[in-house]
Amino acid sequence: MNKKFNLFLIVVWMIFIFIMSSFNADISSNQSGFIVNTISNIFNINNLDLLTLIIRKLAHFTEYFILGLLLYNYDKNILKAIIICFIYAISDEVHQLFIIGRSFQIKDILIDTLGSICGVYFIKKISK
Repeated sequence: MNKKFNLFLIVVWMIFIFIMSSFNADISSNQSGFIVNTISNIFNINNLDLLTLIIRKLAHFTEYFILGLLLYNYDKNILKAIIICFIYAISDEVHQLFIIGRSFQIKDILIDTLGSICGVYFIKKISK
């Protein structure tokens, strides 16, 4: 893939993350609630609070896993990709301070950063 297309994918994915963070708490809960209800019905899981927590944090991890993957694919610089993801995760949490019912959470920054590290190393490993 050429660099311009890779950069386009990065920007689109960052916009997607921004949009997902722009939903107020009720809309965000409804989105994850649909997934939680579906999974709990399929696997007969009764602890919905724990399942909700897992689904919401897995969403953070996955968003930044993909962002880390895209950034590393852009210029093959591990540290740069992780730092950009870390900074974007911080900006994402700051953004959520301005959204009704949302908040700044350091643990989400850590989960996002871990997701990006895994994404970077995943694409590095499979591209060998």
